[in-house]
Amino acid sequence: MRKIAIISAVATILLFSFATRTYATRTDNEHLSALQSLISRAIPYDANTPIDSIISWTNQLAPTLKFPRTEESYFTLLLWQVSAYIMRGDLSLAVDRARYMYESAKDMNSNFGIALANQAIGQAYTASYIQDKALSSYLDALHHLSPNNPQTYRLLVKISTLLQQMNRLEEAMTYVNPLNQLLEQQPEHPLAIPILIENATYYISSGDQQTALQYLQKADSIYQNHTHEPAHGFSIDYYTAACYRALAADDHDKQKADEALALYNKLLELVSGNKRSLEYRSISVEKIYLYKLLGRFDEACRIYQELYTVTDTLASKSYIRQINALKATYQIDELKLGNKAQENRIVLASIFIGLGLLAFISMLAVWQRKQKKKVALSKKNLEQSRWNAESATRAKSVFLSNMSHEIRTPLNALSGFSSLLTEEGLDDATRLQCTEIIQQNSELLLKLINDVIDLSSLEFGKMQFSIGEHDAVATCRNVTDTVGKVKQTQAELLFVTSLEELKIETDDSRLQQVLINLLINATKFTAEGAITLKLEKESDDMALFSVTDTGCGIPKEKQAHIFQRFEKLDENAQGSGLGLSICQLIIEHIGGRIWIDPDYDEGSRFLFTHPIRQTKGTQKKEGRA
Repeated sequence: MRKIAIISAVATILLFSFATRTYATRTDNEHLSALQSLISRAIPYDANTPIDSIISWTNQLAPTLKFPRTEESYFTLLLWQVSAYIMRGDLSLAVDRARYMYESAKDMNSNFGIALANQAIGQAYTASYIQDKALSSYLDALHHLSPNNPQTYRLLVKISTLLQQMNRLEEAMTYVNPLNQLLEQQPEHPLAIPILIENATYYISSGDQQTALQYLQKADSIYQNHTHEPAHGFSIDYYTAACYRALAADDHDKQKADEALALYNKLLELVSGNKRSLEYRSISVEKIYLYKLLGRFDEACRIYQELYTVTDTLASKSYIRQINALKATYQIDELKLGNKAQENRIVLASIFIGLGLLAFISMLAVWQRKQKKKVALSKKNLEQSRWNAESATRAKSVFLSNMSHEIRTPLNALSGFSSLLTEEGLDDATRLQCTEIIQQNSELLLKLINDVIDLSSLEFGKMQFSIGEHDAVATCRNVTDTVGKVKQTQAELLFVTSLEELKIETDDSRLQQVLINLLINATKFTAEGAITLKLEKESDDMALFSVTDTGCGIPKEKQAHIFQRFEKLDENAQGSGLGLSICQLIIEHIGGRIWIDPDYDEGSRFLFTHPIRQTKGTQKKEGRA
């Protein structure tokens, strides 16, 4: 009996295991079929397959397709997942997946994978509002695709859309024309609706709203037979509303304005669950313009403030750095492949020459040795030049990317709220609010520009230094009094020293710049408690300054990077992230050293040394950084 029971139990377990595997296989096949259906119909999601399902199913299915015979399905699913992350507003995850696509394409030596990885990079740039780099990535992707590949036509749609957004309308039509030819040959092609919408957007941008509406009506008639594809319905309603808004603006037609507003409200209700999504941001911008047209400035201002905060978070410089780094990796690899191909051609030519000139083998050997030396030297020089160029390009790209982000934020505010001030009928409260926001962002932009000028002057040795004898105690008292009058915190500002006087050789204005920067930074992160500036003699030759606060402190993992450019403890805090970099350069020029105390855990403590007497080497540099 006992043996029979054991045998029965084992049989049950094996049967259950087989049934589980069978169910899992059936489920995977169903999910794969659903995703392939979306891809073939050129829609990012449908009623039965929402965005979250696309992400989850792709994570599950992609590893089972990572083989040469299924590489197109594999990379297409990964691209679909990148698109889903972007639509959901998870840009960082999208960039990580694009990087994984590119690495997988290199490992599999897949030209198709390289193409789709570049398309993924382009979509990430588009979501970050970097249109020129997005276009470059799309064109790189197109270079790796055959003309008849279905993905080529989908890519043409994206290129055309981007060129229209950049107001390069005639150039956009060169990419729309092949799509129109495809539609003439295959009226029922899955891309029929996107192609008709692409034509509509061209006429919207050209100011011909009636022709645009005709194309949208054609698209809607096709969509009525495919209502389970809400992505297409969403696009049709969005651009129809854009036509109505334009007609309302041109003809002062309030009925068209109301119709546009109804469509925008309908669409916002569909995406209100995710305010970080691309759809929510696009519709909100259109609604702002419409409210301004209707004279509803309070509502326009409210939406603009909400969208301003969300967009600034999404356009984080960290995301942009990730995309730029991935694009740079692709460009470097392309250069390596080109060099490898050139080397292969040289080797092949040498083989044929050797075969044809056997009688001169000894002379050829001598000649080859000389050529190898030349090639080696040339290659070494080329590698050095390439490295220098890439380093300069990367540094420039990172700096420009960071600057574009930091400048965009106050400029967006200045542009938006200045536009509101020009409107008639604006109440006094709203006007005062707009004026205050404009003033704040003007001051922020001026501070950023001054920081960039100081940084550039220090690095290129053009900042003027005037070294003279000054009383450090008096300087500290003056700085404390100045910051105390402008601080926006309840924290007490203190100056502590046992010295009545301390004469040091310094540039007093630059020393004050460093102290004010450190104290202002402390006030931003210390709501209450105390901020203490302390001065003491470290030795007969060196003075020691410290700024200690009781604020939120700086995490250990960030302390090593706090003096790097554009490094900010709080991404939402005002400031350029250049202040501490400038402080470090000034202190090092004067002959001191600045650091953060890693052992202080009740807030933050910055310290820097300053020589009491300048050395001859430093005095020779007087007047130059």
